[in-house]
Amino acid sequence: MKSIDIQECIRQVRQDGYCILRGHFPVHAIDACHAAWRPIADAHLAEHADNPNRGPNRHYIPLPFRPPLYNSAFFNDDAILAIVKGILGEQVIVDGFASDTPFKGSVHQEIHADLPELFPERPDLILPPHILVVNWPFVDVTTENGPFQIAEGTHLLPKSEALTRIEAGEFPLKSLLMKVGDAMVRDPRCLHRGSPNLTDTPRVQAGFTLLRPWYRRHRRDRNPIARSYLETLSDREKSLLQRLPVDEEK
Repeated sequence: MKSIDIQECIRQVRQDGYCILRGHFPVHAIDACHAAWRPIADAHLAEHADNPNRGPNRHYIPLPFRPPLYNSAFFNDDAILAIVKGILGEQVIVDGFASDTPFKGSVHQEIHADLPELFPERPDLILPPHILVVNWPFVDVTTENGPFQIAEGTHLLPKSEALTRIEAGEFPLKSLLMKVGDAMVRDPRCLHRGSPNLTDTPRVQAGFTLLRPWYRRHRRDRNPIARSYLETLSDREKSLLQRLPVDEEK
């Protein structure tokens, strides 16, 4: 594995809105995730195929905190946590875990941020990040299968100004092509969109959120973690996962 310049990654996230660690996660672990994801996706589609929650033929699916989808290689990675803690501070909390997948027939999303403004009465107030997202694909991301597109640096502008400047061509939308094993850390305030998947293969991308502990979101889509499994994890992981609902019976 290549050495990682943590400070350069921190600089990229702060300046561009994201950084990508190439070939960082173990491919065999991701392949196991992909296999475990398929029956979860099939069950989701059986109920929601006609009511997609992220636009036509695009689905956000909460994932369970259990192996093989939960893997310490993703959630307890030293480099990822060093980057995140270098931006958010030493105390960070995992807030959610899900996949985002465009299927064939998906379309361009509206350009958006994943977070509301903390202080909507002051849209000009640009604050340090309070949430970061870690993403990794289960399949290689190509120009044809619905790459994530981002307007670099737009998290440093008021949203209305950023949208105007994107429309004027000052901030082009960049397609982020990734291989299985690549991992991305991003600021979800940076404006982005999903693009159409023109292939027959779902473009699956998993992600979990990490946030400063003072920030709370009322979420109904977080799956619980079994107490019996939680107790097998390291102290650092227990600290990261402390806000998850716990299933005491498992």
